[in-house]
Amino acid sequence: MHTSRRTGLLAVCASVALLAACSSSTDEASSGSPLSTAPPGTYGTPLDETVAPPSAVATDEPVEVGPTDDGRVFVTYSGWSQDGAFQVSAYLPGVVENDGTCTLTMTSESGEATASGPASPDATSTACGGLSIAGADLGPGAWSAVVSYESGSSRASSDPIEVEIP
Repeated sequence: MHTSRRTGLLAVCASVALLAACSSSTDEASSGSPLSTAPPGTYGTPLDETVAPPSAVATDEPVEVGPTDDGRVFVTYSGWSQDGAFQVSAYLPGVVENDGTCTLTMTSESGEATASGPASPDATSTACGGLSIAGADLGPGAWSAVVSYESGSSRASSDPIEVEIP
């Protein structure tokens, strides 16, 4: 029993000695460095007085958004869903509108198929998501898929995507 008390006492003494060795009387808080002169939570006190303080306003150039008559829709995804539909997602950069319609048009020598849906605006673009055409509506062969966007003030379309249906 005396051995375990002695071991415990030695562990406590070693911990106290270690903590005392880690502290220093010449730390930054007592040395008068710029870090220690600013009250806690003070914004803009630089460590290096030659460095300008941070700006309180955004300095990036504003993004220009507006209607377009000749914009370009960029396809971000095209592929087949598990239920056999051809799906496309796309967006129109630089146009932020909430009255637009997105249309997926697929054409081939044997015919045409379309699907439309509402566009969704975000901060700097308008998204066309979830457009799909059932595979049963598409016959075998080469098809060309184009996503178009139209609103009261804008029109745009994507480059064609070539799709081969066996």
